[in-house]
Amino acid sequence: MKNIVVIGGGTGLNQLLRGLKWEKEFSIISVVAVTDDGGSSGIIRNDFEILPPGDIRNNIVALAEKESLLTDLLNYRFKEGFLDNHNLGNIILLALTRLNNNNFPMAIKNLSEFLNTRGKVYPSSTELITIAAEFDDGGIEFGETNIVNKNKPIKRVWIDGNNEAYEQSKTALKEADAIILGPGSLYTSVVTNILVKGIKEAINESNAKKIYISNIMTQLGETIDYDLKKHVDIIENYLDSKLDYIIANDGSIPDFVYNRYKKQGVDNVKIDFYDDRIIQSDLIYFINKEKPIIRHDSTKISKILKEIIIGD
Repeated sequence: MKNIVVIGGGTGLNQLLRGLKWEKEFSIISVVAVTDDGGSSGIIRNDFEILPPGDIRNNIVALAEKESLLTDLLNYRFKEGFLDNHNLGNIILLALTRLNNNNFPMAIKNLSEFLNTRGKVYPSSTELITIAAEFDDGGIEFGETNIVNKNKPIKRVWIDGNNEAYEQSKTALKEADAIILGPGSLYTSVVTNILVKGIKEAINESNAKKIYISNIMTQLGETIDYDLKKHVDIIENYLDSKLDYIIANDGSIPDFVYNRYKKQGVDNVKIDFYDDRIIQSDLIYFINKEKPIIRHDSTKISKILKEIIIGD
């Protein structure tokens, strides 16, 4: 089996994992960002001083052998009372952390075993770390939510204070046959992991193929007006090494969907440079028929990755 490590955070990574988990030739480990400070995750992080559970929970659910009523229950979000905006799965991870003497990785292991996941989920760090950003205008902001809400061009990002990578995440990266970065928010899902002390070094020490899956659309607060080259340049700059493969969407978006995204201030990520590392394909998948939302097609992505990792 090939050891596959995927690096990211929320929605994009979940979509990827839902396809990858069915590839029997792959042994999957997901290394997840821990700088989220918004919503239910942010409240639990601040009030109980544990890692933000939301993205971790989403990855566990995505890797579950069978998505059923139980996984729907874990994703259930309360909409009233003192639990308003809290997610049941987040609360369960909090409870498991306390039952394990505040050992969050053990809580992840317990929930993963309960759902019989087809892969493992590790945090990039077990420390309560914060991402910081300097904007093009010289302003500085701390925390994912504050950075994104500023909606200003980002000059650079870093981790505020001391931090260290989770040892098992470093080991997984060093032993990987392929390391997949993205899809996901450029700064707050992908780069934030690379910034954790020991992650970049483990990636560069590995003999793995380094693969980047580009976002299909730009993102408010992070990548407005970014085309593919800008995404790639930023990742390679923080990584201090070159990517081996770049997977990018060349599929078209129906006008009624594109125009709705455009009104929100975002655009498609255009392929603005060409070399032999780029693999182009129609990667678009829609959820929500009434108001289509663009996602990556997990089946097509998995097929491409299989050809890259096993086929050559």
